[in-house]
Amino acid sequence: MGNTYSPKEMMVAYGIAPKKSLGQNFLNNLEVVREIVSYAQISKEDLVIEVGPGLGVMTGMLAEEAGYVAAIEIDRSLMEPLSALCKIHPNLTIYNEDVMKMNVGACMAELKATYGLSRVKVVANLPYYITTPIIMMFLEQYAGELSSLTFMIQKEVAERLTAKSGGKDYGAITVAVGYFSEPQICMHVGAHCFIPQPNVDSAVVRLDVRENPPFVLDSQDYFFKVVRAAFCQRRKMLANALSNAPYLGVTREQVVEALGKMSLNDKVRGEVLTPAQFGQLSNLLYSVSQKSK
Repeated sequence: MGNTYSPKEMMVAYGIAPKKSLGQNFLNNLEVVREIVSYAQISKEDLVIEVGPGLGVMTGMLAEEAGYVAAIEIDRSLMEPLSALCKIHPNLTIYNEDVMKMNVGACMAELKATYGLSRVKVVANLPYYITTPIIMMFLEQYAGELSSLTFMIQKEVAERLTAKSGGKDYGAITVAVGYFSEPQICMHVGAHCFIPQPNVDSAVVRLDVRENPPFVLDSQDYFFKVVRAAFCQRRKMLANALSNAPYLGVTREQVVEALGKMSLNDKVRGEVLTPAQFGQLSNLLYSVSQKSK
């Protein structure tokens, strides 16, 4: 069975204190941990990549459900409680690594082949300060190998990931995540469930990775450049924001012409375009930029 001790009890037993420098807030509610594992929909066919296992409370529960678990933890001081779990769960390996620097792809390929697993799922209670880089790293580099990603993240970030076009929470991260996956908020978690208690509430989000993109792009790289330029200056008219981005290689007149082909006026702002419209605009501008080279 998994560890039934609460994080608070484990911190006392191992003499561990959360590190502010690593954004550590240990979830101190076993029922919430169980719900996260339930929302991740783990089976014995799955290789689970857990990022930031902390004290290992969720790690043990994941190992009970999964075919294999690879838990990646940057904090060396947490290796003792995490290593103890490996003696209980033979289908668990702990990596004392920085997930942003680790070759996660090689790890996934080796474990899938070794244990005959068909799917890969990511589960994590992410530090707030590095949430977006980790999410985008997995989606941009490994989307084709992942089935889903289930994250505990800051509530405000969760609302941005699932926002609709035209709203204040809608932005570049919304479009990017929506291109790779279908995101949904599974549950909200109050700040009182953590040690130490953060200043904001959290939410559990599951990203179901798309088997096929929702629209066809002539250049995925150029698409993300267009989206980034549109939201870097979100209060500006889209024609100005995009023509001011030298890496797009288009003039204001060319942007206005492309918008006209989409039946959009030259004063439109990026925040009102749907992801599919961004895809259409990206393809039009990419064609123009290639002709001018």
